[in-house]
This record gives sequence, C-alpha cells and structure tokens, in this order.
Amino acid sequence: MKQKILVLVVFFLAMAVYGQEASKVTEILNAPQLTTGQVAYIAACWFDPANETMDFHEATQLLIDQGLLKEGSSATDAIRLDELAGLCMKTWEIPGGLFYRLTKANRYAFKELKALGYFSANDDPSFSVTGFQGMNILFKCMEYNTPALPTE
Repeated sequence: MKQKILVLVVFFLAMAVYGQEASKVTEILNAPQLTTGQVAYIAACWFDPANETMDFHEATQLLIDQGLLKEGSSATDAIRLDELAGLCMKTWEIPGGLFYRLTKANRYAFKELKALGYFSANDDPSFSVTGFQGMNILFKCMEYNTPALPTE
C-alpha cells in the first residue's frame, strides 16, 4: 500500500516538474504526423521545465543551437523515424552500439532503438509517425535514463 501511494505522489510531483502546457501536448498527441518542432518542444521541456512557454519554432532553434538537430531543420517538417531516433539517443544519452558511438548517425540510432524494442520489426527509418506513436517512443526513451523508484 505504501508503495502505491509513493508511486502516486512521485507521479504527481513529476507532472508538476516536467508538465508541459496541456494544449500543446494534446496537439502533439492528436497530430496525424509528428513534426520536428513538436519533438523539439518535448526535448526542450525535458532539459529545462521553464522552456514550456516556448513555441515549436523556438524549441527547434534551441535544439539546433545545442547541436541536437541539424542546421536548417524546420519546425513544420514531418519527422522521420530515423531522425526521431537520433534526437532521442542524443537527448536522453542512450549509449548505443559501436557503430552509433563511432558515427552518431540517425541510421544507427534507429537500429539501436529497434533492437531495444522501441520500434516494431516492420518499421522503416523513412516512415513518418503519428503524434500518439511518437509520444510513446519519447516516453520510452525518457524512461531509459530515469532513475528507478526505491523499493522496500
């Protein structure tokens, strides 16, 4: 019973600390195609919760400035699965395999996340993704580097 209460308390604290604007998250979840700006917004809020006031264009520029997105990325472009994988690997510091560590290429980031089970066997790196599917992938990546709750 104590553990369930602890999980609920930690969940609500995390929502307060890492909570994004509800309207933006709803927009992302309902998007027929996830855009670079939407993913950049989630990543920017992960780095600093104060970034939740940014729009998608500002978040994209922030990640370009940090070197997480390539120069010339547009917030309105649909993001491909390999680009999403590359951004996730860099944002949440997922170490990856040998080829990813050597090249930091999106292709190897995609293969690494596919091996971890974040993508299905039928997924292709050039596929676009819906907002709901993209958020599931992002949450899995967030969990990768989030410390586990203490157990009794």
